[in-house]
Amino acid sequence: MKRTFALISLLVMTSFLLGACGPSADNESIIATSVALTMRAQAASTPDAPSSPTPPVDPTLATLTPPATPTTAVASGSYTDCMTASLVKEEPPDEAIFTPKQTFFKTWRIQNNSKCTWNTDYKIVYWAGDQLGGANNYNFPQTLPPGQSADVSIQLAAPETAGTYKGEWKLQTPDRQNFGVGQYSAPFWTEIVVVAANETPTYGVTSVTYDLERNPLSGCNTNNWYTVTAHVSFSGPMKEVILQFQHSDGFKSHKSKLEITGAVTLDFTDEWKFYIADSQGPKWIRLTQVFPEYVEYDKVNFTFECK
Repeated sequence: MKRTFALISLLVMTSFLLGACGPSADNESIIATSVALTMRAQAASTPDAPSSPTPPVDPTLATLTPPATPTTAVASGSYTDCMTASLVKEEPPDEAIFTPKQTFFKTWRIQNNSKCTWNTDYKIVYWAGDQLGGANNYNFPQTLPPGQSADVSIQLAAPETAGTYKGEWKLQTPDRQNFGVGQYSAPFWTEIVVVAANETPTYGVTSVTYDLERNPLSGCNTNNWYTVTAHVSFSGPMKEVILQFQHSDGFKSHKSKLEITGAVTLDFTDEWKFYIADSQGPKWIRLTQVFPEYVEYDKVNFTFECK
């Protein structure tokens, strides 16, 4: 600034001296040259406005480091009708057993219950819990119209230390609005059990849930069918397992003998037919494990009645 002021003062003094000698073409040329030099000096002496430094981006951290707190962008309104989904199925099931550092694929079958067609601009994002070596986000794998479902798979890895681990994930719209599945837009997750490096895993059935259907839905026909579907989750491979249904009237179904090759959920069905003349009232069906050890699982209760 001081340098600029000195140059301007010199220019003014030069103009006065040349003006005393009278106007001439040479004098005007000298003044013009002085002005140009002064402007050039002023430009050179004026620093550029400071800019905020941009920190270097570590691509590894940007991909693999989970955020301290999940954030949701302010809703723009353009995707308001696009954020409804449900979880249809998942593999491997919760409580699957893994050895330290073992890699695996977690697959969620997700149904698009919204009014929009999803595309690969949508994402699956890490939400909370144990990230298990996964990235912060993945592009949705395909275009998915309303009412249809698709499998979403990501590769994860079991930690080195024995214990139970659970990681939660959500979906994200192209304008960065996060949403989950079900009525309350809850996250979907993976939950695994890691055994110690020197321990031999003991695999088995970890969960049995039921669906019940009646045909006809009401009233009484000559034949009335109750169909039970048991969803059975196994924590890992089993060389041999034998399952059987039991009814409250003492009936036992045929035995199902099978080999399980890995952590998986399998469905087993059983039917109970009632005739119009059969006794009405409370009934139940349950699944049992006959081998390698006898286990009785929860019952599914229902009432047969004609009305």
